[in-house]
Amino acid sequence: MTRLDLPEDAGREALVGFRRLLHRHCEVAFTEIYAAALIRQVLGDLTTAHPDIDLRAGADVLRADAVINYPDAAARKAAAERAIGFGVDAVLATQIASEGTAVVLDIPGNSPGPLVGLRFDIDGLPVVESTDPAHLPTREGFACTDGVMHACGHDGHTAMGLVLARRLAADRDFAGTVRLIFQPAEESVRGATAMIAAGVADGIAEFYGLHLGESLPLGTIAACGPGLMATVKFQATMHGANAHAAGSPQLGRNAVAAAATAVLGILALSRDARGNTVTNVGRIEGGASANTIPDRCHFTAEVRSVHSDACDDLFTRAEAAVAGAAAMWGCTSQLQVTSRCRTFTASEEAVEIAYGAAHDVGATTVLRSSPMNASDDLAEWALETQQDGGIATFLIVGASSPGPHHSPTFDVAEDALTIGADWLEAIVRRQRR
Repeated sequence: MTRLDLPEDAGREALVGFRRLLHRHCEVAFTEIYAAALIRQVLGDLTTAHPDIDLRAGADVLRADAVINYPDAAARKAAAERAIGFGVDAVLATQIASEGTAVVLDIPGNSPGPLVGLRFDIDGLPVVESTDPAHLPTREGFACTDGVMHACGHDGHTAMGLVLARRLAADRDFAGTVRLIFQPAEESVRGATAMIAAGVADGIAEFYGLHLGESLPLGTIAACGPGLMATVKFQATMHGANAHAAGSPQLGRNAVAAAATAVLGILALSRDARGNTVTNVGRIEGGASANTIPDRCHFTAEVRSVHSDACDDLFTRAEAAVAGAAAMWGCTSQLQVTSRCRTFTASEEAVEIAYGAAHDVGATTVLRSSPMNASDDLAEWALETQQDGGIATFLIVGASSPGPHHSPTFDVAEDALTIGADWLEAIVRRQRR
């Protein structure tokens, strides 16, 4: 079987090497076939050398039937063909396209202890990457040129997970078992619930996630990220009636006008005093020509809040805005929630563990907390753990990005990868009762 040519060590060279390979071959939600193949090769080598390490992948760790708008067979086939073009073995690419891109590895330590979960998200975004020579991936030749981009640092997260797996497999001086979770589809907050539905969160007593960037400079790290926002993401379609825009406008029902009214209504929704709230419409399309009243218009949107109930209330009002706009223009509407996740409060014990482990990992500034101001379905893993009596937190590792998250110029200072991997290793290796 064809193998990818991958870095072999467990230090900075491998961190940077993995990160750049993943960045160059970026993929979006549930089509991360190159990434999954790379992960499975690295982790499979570990299981060959260490038979007590347990590797699971695909349908064993992800319930595709729990996902709304899971890519259809044609989209997954196209993603497999793209990955094959990048050097992935054709049989493996086809298998991953069929079974799913999630991967989980359990590594037992040399003494009894808890099951510790670590999440690494693997997906990118539909962002066109900067071609400016000042942009490091462009200058060094590992930018993605296919209209998608690792514009949020998940390439770095995955690289840290792979190197950490090698370190822990080689040296079992830690208590309990570590579960490394390589999760697809974080950007659309759909991956966590699909893996949780497959039982991946079962038994986890401590849970840690990590995010690069979040406006912090290189060398600054934080043991929790308060301000993580709950979100509901949805799509709506307005259905009207075609007619000649001048000859018989009274017979038409303008679906674009209905959608535009709904969009303005959503963006204008009053906020909630329980916490910061956000509304956004990210895409709208409909109609065919300037002189025809359009009979259909579709848009995608989201609402967010740092308070889960406030987020739900905001979504209820967004639903009313869609229905009211449709009625105003004589149209009908269809609305579907595509994904949602909640927020959570970090466990103080987990924050203390992370904070205590942070002082010998090369950071210049260690904070107990730094605001996230974003959504992440790590919250679902954390809540699942906390509801079973466990602890959880979300770590932030500064990376001095020259551009904001989700922008064409986003990037990470690669020295941050070493800090993050060392920090996670220190958390795992701390003495547990």
